[in-house]
Amino acid sequence: MRCWLFSSVDLENIRVSYERLLWGFWDKEAGEKQKKNWRAFLRTYNTIKPFDFAAIQIASNGYIHAFGIIRNTFYDDQTLVWPREFEQKRVLYPWRVSFSLMVFSEEPILTRFIKIQDYIDGYGIGEISPTDIQDIFTEISKKFKLKIKGETQL
Repeated sequence: MRCWLFSSVDLENIRVSYERLLWGFWDKEAGEKQKKNWRAFLRTYNTIKPFDFAAIQIASNGYIHAFGIIRNTFYDDQTLVWPREFEQKRVLYPWRVSFSLMVFSEEPILTRFIKIQDYIDGYGIGEISPTDIQDIFTEISKKFKLKIKGETQL
């Protein structure tokens, strides 16, 4: 089990992700950063497995608004999902990750710029520590007055 951070430009993309139980990443042809970091993204994307954890944050402010358990990864889904895709009438984020469970909050669950080694710029993905996920569980527990217990290490 691994723990991931997915970054978004805005809350609306995270809200749509929650509604669809889905996340998407840019294709290689999206821009210079994507072309430059394509191989690193592909290597990372191929290590995402079912039952991995993912936190989703707004990149510019560190607000974590969602947490999910990954169901699967799949490529080349040509379904329009995010607002920007509908505006441009084309799929922008075909590299998809589906979730079996997600927790979403309009208010930030936690505000933190998580230090990530090997963060892949242009794709907004990086691996985070189980301690970071435990901190997210703790904040969800406090904010929503829930009791959450679990292991984040195998």
